[in-house]
Amino acid sequence: MIGKFLTGKRRVKDLLLQKDNRFCADCNAPDPKWASTNIGVSVCLKCYGVHRSIGSQISNVLSVTLDEWSSDEIDAMIEVGGNSSANSIYETYFPKGYTKPGLDASHEQRAKFIRLDMFSSNNFTLYIYHS
Repeated sequence: MIGKFLTGKRRVKDLLLQKDNRFCADCNAPDPKWASTNIGVSVCLKCYGVHRSIGSQISNVLSVTLDEWSSDEIDAMIEVGGNSSANSIYETYFPKGYTKPGLDASHEQRAKFIRLDMFSSNNFTLYIYHS
């Protein structure tokens, strides 16, 4: 459990040290340094670019090391419960046989996956809920 008495920077660092946040939620790249605070997932630099291009009203991305996080942003990330928890919700709606992009995926492959993740079925309302 990440206590509220810790500093914001420490709480964010502790979030990424959790087992299921040590890999990008979208492509499984190790050691992600970005997070979508309203979706509640940590992502790598390559997937960050796709999230950023979608717009902050849908995916509000922040750097784990460079940006200042508000208590609300940290609390929202904690509430989601990590990448595994978020993915178990969002990926439920994927078409049968659909797989995540790999580490060597192109920008286009990542974009297709992330946009499908965000806009398939009822997921869009789930993302807006965490805004």
